[in-house]
Amino acid sequence: MPLVKAYDEIENPRIQRNLPNGHFGWRSDFIQRPEDKSIDTPMAFLAEGSAHRVLRTHFHQVDQFQVMYNGSGAMGKHPVGPGAVHFSRAYTPYGPISYSDKGLGFITLRAHRDPGAQYLPESREVLDQVAHRTPWQVTEAPDFDLDPGERGVAMKALEGVKDDKGLAAYAVKMNAGAKAFAPDPSRGDGQYILVMKGSIVHEGQIKKDLTIIWVGRNEGPFQLVAGPEGMEGLILNFPVPGGGVPDELRAPATEGNAGFKTWQCILCAFVYDEAA
Repeated sequence: MPLVKAYDEIENPRIQRNLPNGHFGWRSDFIQRPEDKSIDTPMAFLAEGSAHRVLRTHFHQVDQFQVMYNGSGAMGKHPVGPGAVHFSRAYTPYGPISYSDKGLGFITLRAHRDPGAQYLPESREVLDQVAHRTPWQVTEAPDFDLDPGERGVAMKALEGVKDDKGLAAYAVKMNAGAKAFAPDPSRGDGQYILVMKGSIVHEGQIKKDLTIIWVGRNEGPFQLVAGPEGMEGLILNFPVPGGGVPDELRAPATEGNAGFKTWQCILCAFVYDEAA
């Protein structure tokens, strides 16, 4: 059954780690990773870091979403703030992540267990040994300036966050008491729903502020019921593992581009389109 957990229900929020160069990190687990490494499980946590920290370029073995939650910073050279959605396919290096003078907090979401970050250049040999690797990443800021209208529900897709294997992301805004089903998670590899503002009602309880919902691929569409403040959040669908073809990488043959190819860097995922 779906897992629904609000921030105030976390058993041990903001576990602190002392990091090099005088920095600090805090982790709040919504879905904890079991000690038994043979158990596959979704993972969801809020990772926060102190001002001016730099998290080096690294990669993970599974697909993941990251949603910027508080503070600000930069993903590589791209500034990011609260609400920004970053998706990285398995074995795609990303970063460095630079934290501003306000620090940075982001929510990390995975459909499967991951052993942890693998940094570059130390782990470059790991990438070289992965057969048929299809690195790709994207960052997009959602549009929450939505009008729920008479139904009290508005949903808008993040156009850059999609592929042909079920990857999808949506901004959603609901008036108080409104009801709506999230998109079907069975088209991909499961789904996270994030309540970023306001609240929802679940099993008779009001879940306020940051609430994370995990819906497995075979659990059917999840019904959202907005709380008394209404709600604003994100719906994030994982693709089937293995990677699809993002729309921007498609180049159908025409008279103007026949024979041209699209190339992608196996390290940083930069795309070069000969036709363009």
